[in-house]
Amino acid sequence: MKKTKKAYEIVIDSIKEQIMNQELVLGQGLPPEREISEKLGVSRNSVREALKILTVMGVVSSRQGAGNYISGNFKGYMVDALSMMFMLDKLDYDQINQIRIGLEMQAYALAVKNAETKDIIELQEYVNALDQSTDNDEKTMYDKKIHYAIAKASGNVLIVNILDALSEVMDIFIFEMRREILRTEKRKGMLQEAHKQIVECLLKRDVVNGQKALMKHFDMIDNIIHKEL
Repeated sequence: MKKTKKAYEIVIDSIKEQIMNQELVLGQGLPPEREISEKLGVSRNSVREALKILTVMGVVSSRQGAGNYISGNFKGYMVDALSMMFMLDKLDYDQINQIRIGLEMQAYALAVKNAETKDIIELQEYVNALDQSTDNDEKTMYDKKIHYAIAKASGNVLIVNILDALSEVMDIFIFEMRREILRTEKRKGMLQEAHKQIVECLLKRDVVNGQKALMKHFDMIDNIIHKEL
């Protein structure tokens, strides 16, 4: 027996279909609630309910006085979903790190192919700033910037969004992790050398040794988290 759709589901499906058909594109405003209601034969409350769900999902956003528009703000949705999985014991540090390693290795391979000169210059600036900084919070910031810049240089938006969400979840639930990693001079030196190798190999377009340096970086972090280093 076919399930009857709820009114708000009709609205969501209609907006999805328009996006698929490119009748609605990123940044485009949605018709007024009254117009959607009349077109689909549902109440305005059902339209509002659908828009709230799409807002939580990151598909729709609203501007004061300008109504609703297609936003594609999926990072917040992914952070919320991953956070709930973490809190409900469906994820732990090791699982998050395993996903992150796989994505960053692929991001690096793509960055070797796609990175522009300005991307590599930006990475070198971050590595130099990380080397010169004496503030652990600042070092943490530059460490994150390096990894984000590699993901961005990959040219794969999905990888960028997922890694960004994973990084934020790690900061929320394992907030002492980055401080612990940078706690001793030995660790700082080892990680800084790994960062330098990663960027140098990217400059040379050397994917094999660059990924080896990236893996060395993650192995060090894993050992620190598990109190082996």
